[in-house]
Amino acid sequence: MSNSPKERFFVQILKTAFVPSVPRWQYNNASTPTWRFYWNMDPGAWISSYGEKFVLSPELAVLIPPQTPFSTGADRPFAHFYIHFSLLDDIPVERLIRKFEAKRVILPHIAENLSSFSERQLTWAASAVVNAALLLMPEQSLLPDGEHRGNSIFNKAVRIIDHDPGFSGNCADLAKMCGTSVNTLQRQFLKATGVPVKKWLLNRKMEYAVQLLMYNDYSIKETADRLGFADRYHFSKVFKQYFGITPAQFVRSGGIPLP
Repeated sequence: MSNSPKERFFVQILKTAFVPSVPRWQYNNASTPTWRFYWNMDPGAWISSYGEKFVLSPELAVLIPPQTPFSTGADRPFAHFYIHFSLLDDIPVERLIRKFEAKRVILPHIAENLSSFSERQLTWAASAVVNAALLLMPEQSLLPDGEHRGNSIFNKAVRIIDHDPGFSGNCADLAKMCGTSVNTLQRQFLKATGVPVKKWLLNRKMEYAVQLLMYNDYSIKETADRLGFADRYHFSKVFKQYFGITPAQFVRSGGIPLP
């Protein structure tokens, strides 16, 4: 029996939606703890990572592994199909955006009916799309167990934050917990994500905020408490500075497809 990591893929769809018109998509140096799949049915948007820019079109779909730094932008509204998912096993994978011909991962029946699918049908469609995309990933992008792109100090820091999303310490505190110096920690974060530790921590905390508000039905106060904010007012202020809208507005709108 083969020991290929692909045999251990088991997809859990966390969130998927088809948005007929995304009014804005301007995020800088994002990175997420989950996998992402994006397909735009209209031109006008782009995504970049590690200095490489992909102009998104109906012919192109992209797959983004966890902890991959990326930025997005758009010069006009566009129809957007997105999937947030995780794998049963934490398989080490290169933190690089993968692009595919959309027709190779999205069956015609799915593409034609996204706007009319029920929530259950959309989840089934998302599972089919994600599995098709994973099968197209080159085997060499799946690293042997124990190997990760970048230094293990970064991965240790990620595990610490994953265990405690409400972490309120500074860079020095995190460096001490990782058993390294501040300078070394900063270097490894810049190498792995392209952003400083402070920026990465804010990105991660806002990602958790979106997950708690939209996927786990936390209240604004519960989310603020869970993420270590002094109160809901401080949390709302930081959230609005980051996303441009308050948490209450975000929830009322049903969420927007955020990185």
